[in-house]
Amino acid sequence: MTTSCVELLERETGAFVAVDLHRELKVADVVLAERSWSSKRADLMAALLKENVPRAQWPQSLHWDWRAKAPDLKLLEARGFGIHAESGSQGLMLTKNTRHVTRLKDDAGKPLVYVDFLETAPWNWSSEPLKVRGRFGRIGSLLFREAVLHSRDEGFHGRVGLHALPQSEAFYEGHFGLTRIGPDASKQGLVYLEFTRKQAEQFLKEGGG
Repeated sequence: MTTSCVELLERETGAFVAVDLHRELKVADVVLAERSWSSKRADLMAALLKENVPRAQWPQSLHWDWRAKAPDLKLLEARGFGIHAESGSQGLMLTKNTRHVTRLKDDAGKPLVYVDFLETAPWNWSSEPLKVRGRFGRIGSLLFREAVLHSRDEGFHGRVGLHALPQSEAFYEGHFGLTRIGPDASKQGLVYLEFTRKQAEQFLKEGGG
């Protein structure tokens, strides 16, 4: 498994913590991560119900189950990434790099890396209704940067595409500057966004996330 050291932000102290980033997760790795995440998802759901938090304010990936996504890692086009710290998985990302091409005019029809799923561990989620602050920050940024680097390594010049949950649209569009293409009827109306070659070059030049 290809591994390197990266730094997460510990929100409570403001300190940076060295952790491991894995670039070639196997099915078993993802299944193991979900085992620890699932109990925390259940605890969070119980807390949201107890406090009568409207469903619209619930984390939109709360129903995800990475055990159902893990078999995709057997496909040649798929790649699994993960961040590991404190004996547990802090974030996961699944990408695919075939059958997906750019939709933006400048690079239309050229290959890209598609971010199929990206999620941080439930204990890293912040919830204003529950007055909860997540443990670690920067996870999404580091994983997205890996998608851009993976695209570059594949010869796709950093081009990346993804469908964003409504709660994540501002993160991808505002924080990273992906170009918003619009709702996609084939993906339950989720908004589709892309990172162009020029955007990727600038993103990496500025440090990436």
